Amino acid sequence: MDKTRKKYIVLVIVTIVISVIALIGASYALLTMTIEGDKKITLTAGILKVDFEEGDNINLENTAPMTDTQGQKTTPYTFTITNTGNINAYYHVSLEEEATNTLANSYLKMRLTNNQGYDSGVVKVSSYGTGTFNIKSEETLEPEDTVTYTLWMWLDNDADNSAQGKEYKSKIVVTSYDREQKSLALKQILEDNELQEGPEDMFNYASNGNYLDMSSGPQNNPEYVTNGLYSIEDEDGTSYYFRGNVNNNNVQFGEYTSDYYVYQGNNTNIYQSESSCTEAGNSSCTQVKLASAGDKMYWKIIRINGDGSLRLIYNGTSANPDNSDLAHSYVVGISPYNLEYNDSKYTGYTYDNGTDSFIKKEVDTWYKNTLGSSGYDSKVIGGRFCSDSSGYKKDTDYGFPSMNFNVFASYDRLGQLATGYTKENSPTLKCPVTSESYGGSYRLKAGLITADELVLGGENSGVTTDSYLNPGDSEMYYWSMTPAVFDYGGAFVWYGFDGLVIDGVGGDFAVRPVINVTTENGFTSGDGTLENIYVIS
Repeated sequence: MDKTRKKYIVLVIVTIVISVIALIGASYALLTMTIEGDKKITLTAGILKVDFEEGDNINLENTAPMTDTQGQKTTPYTFTITNTGNINAYYHVSLEEEATNTLANSYLKMRLTNNQGYDSGVVKVSSYGTGTFNIKSEETLEPEDTVTYTLWMWLDNDADNSAQGKEYKSKIVVTSYDREQKSLALKQILEDNELQEGPEDMFNYASNGNYLDMSSGPQNNPEYVTNGLYSIEDEDGTSYYFRGNVNNNNVQFGEYTSDYYVYQGNNTNIYQSESSCTEAGNSSCTQVKLASAGDKMYWKIIRINGDGSLRLIYNGTSANPDNSDLAHSYVVGISPYNLEYNDSKYTGYTYDNGTDSFIKKEVDTWYKNTLGSSGYDSKVIGGRFCSDSSGYKKDTDYGFPSMNFNVFASYDRLGQLATGYTKENSPTLKCPVTSESYGGSYRLKAGLITADELVLGGENSGVTTDSYLNPGDSEMYYWSMTPAVFDYGGAFVWYGFDGLVIDGVGGDFAVRPVINVTTENGFTSGDGTLENIYVIS
């Protein structure tokens, strides 16, 4: 049976049930309603009124895979949000998936538009993440203003018989909140830190002033020592990021609710499950204790995102890990980024339009078995993550004219040491659009740091650094999620240590999760220092 014919015997049921969550100050209101048949319903919570034109059920039964053109001709779902108050309303539009789904959202595509000019384009639902994730980030409605959204969702044309008889259900969640309260954590951080203005070209230097002179090797310029809090624009507004040898960005959030075990393979690699240990080719897998029940989780603040949430990188079960062993380190495992390497697609955090990389499966497993199965999950948002696979091209600008040297945009943006800084390093927090079937922009509960964030944090290529991100233990180099180059028949991504380096995806480096946490009520205590760590309840 050929692939085309196989597509049209797939049966799938897709249901979207609408709920509204409105938050004004510290007050929550949850409204859920099920309506049979075609009917307009109105739900009002706080100052937001949401009108559902077709009722709040969408049932796509016995549907077959379809092209993007066909999918956008299906009957859409329309809802209108109105600000009935006399102050600005800030809101997100999210999807909340049911845990009982048997159809993975990687089989689904969607398009979201509104009458104010927004258009997501055709996207894989999985590109936003899984579980609960924003499909439209922070938006503003002025008093008495109204916006109408239109949502299409359909079964991807590439779906095969593995999707037959499966079911997918999710809720659309509209969340409104008081922005002033949401910014309490940012206000405290700005009170505790003087905002710095960096010197021109500062990203050509590590935060300790080190740089690479192509004729003389590593050099130091004291004028470019840059430590403290800085700002840059991201996709949601102004982001405030920590840079250099700072030690007042410490956070305690979450804990291990039970003893947590990982699995050591034949070498020193550490995996999140016995099955992943075996998948990586190990003939024996030994259980190793990573943390005990009640152990607190400590983090470093990478930045305050433009939407007000905190972006945190894991720092272990103590505020000052010594990396003497795994249990006293700032990582949760050590593994390859991907098990295959002979295609540029294996640089992607996902590839083939939604297949998880090995490293993504490790991060997801850790999160699911820790924060994801506890009450702390409600504080972790589906935040933005970027595996920038844009700009892939063959290039001879980097001193390798005889090689088939293929670079990604990140190498052009962050790898200027190879050209003796004829270009400037220019990190960004705005995820470039990619045309590749791997990498891209995601909404995830947990992911990895990007190479751009490493450079913002004070790292640089070819020199020794001393930023807060790296304590300098050579056994604890850790992966980023940023593609770098494809060369010698191998896929390479960036990773962090005392500097910024690229290596093949089959390398054995550490897994250091990154999450984004809401802080509507600010910190319960602390000033971020080791002596008085910020605490998020």
